[in-house]
Amino acid sequence: MKILVGYDGGEIGRVNLSLARDYAILKNAFVYILTSMSGGESEEADDVLKSEERLRFASEFMKRSGVQYETVLSVRGFSPGEDIVKYAEDKEINHIFLGIKKKSKTEKIILGSTVQYVLSKSPCPVTCANFNLKNITDEDLLKDRRILIVDDEADVLESVEEILEMCVVDTSTNFEEAKTKLENNSYDIAILDIMGVQGFEILQLTREKDIPTLMLTAHALTPEHLKKSIQKGADAYIPKEEMVNIDAHVADMIKARIKGEKGMGAWFKKMTSFFNGSFGKNWKNEDKIFWESFDNKYRK
Repeated sequence: MKILVGYDGGEIGRVNLSLARDYAILKNAFVYILTSMSGGESEEADDVLKSEERLRFASEFMKRSGVQYETVLSVRGFSPGEDIVKYAEDKEINHIFLGIKKKSKTEKIILGSTVQYVLSKSPCPVTCANFNLKNITDEDLLKDRRILIVDDEADVLESVEEILEMCVVDTSTNFEEAKTKLENNSYDIAILDIMGVQGFEILQLTREKDIPTLMLTAHALTPEHLKKSIQKGADAYIPKEEMVNIDAHVADMIKARIKGEKGMGAWFKKMTSFFNGSFGKNWKNEDKIFWESFDNKYRK
């Protein structure tokens, strides 16, 4: 059996890949992952690079699952709908998976033709996937995310890995090992200890790759380290006492990124009572200008 995935990245692309992967495992099928581009002068170099990067992600996703697959960047001058149907006919595809993106009424008129075309012209059954952030559970949102956890305490790594069992988890116990993994792999999230593994140095590496990063600390639980984490671009900073809820914190980080938000606003609001209890009610007064600026930015 042969499956074709019409793939254009994003959250709906991830859902689509997951559905196709599960179906391929069930049916022992081969998966083609197709990204369609018009070609010619209309294509910008950056768009081509982005498409290639998306396909690399799709390739890693399928490779981890043990599914046989092939990625295809198609530049044949067809519209995406035409390209998908022609490819399905050429390869004698048995099932097509497509994602439906939420659009305004105007966008549906202009851009909604791909799904409509494939549904009307497809030589085989078509499954359409959708993604709605308001309705998705944290567990489903975290499913198949690739996460790097860096901590020098084996019991912490084991505990976080167990809580995030729905994810694909890599672990490291030191800076050099983490650096190598960041150079060789793509990650959706990084969770870093501060003490013992050069956490702030690793944070610099994850920020260069725009990987949402959570600082998980016990010995560095101070207002100074919280401020430093914010200044260096971490998305969250939680004590190891909160480790039992780390799945919820990671899900919040992903939701913020999907919404196009970066920084600690929503997360910090949840943790304010904890910090007040740990640091004292007036702890912000030691660095009043910084925290007033932070509050004005994130807590309007």
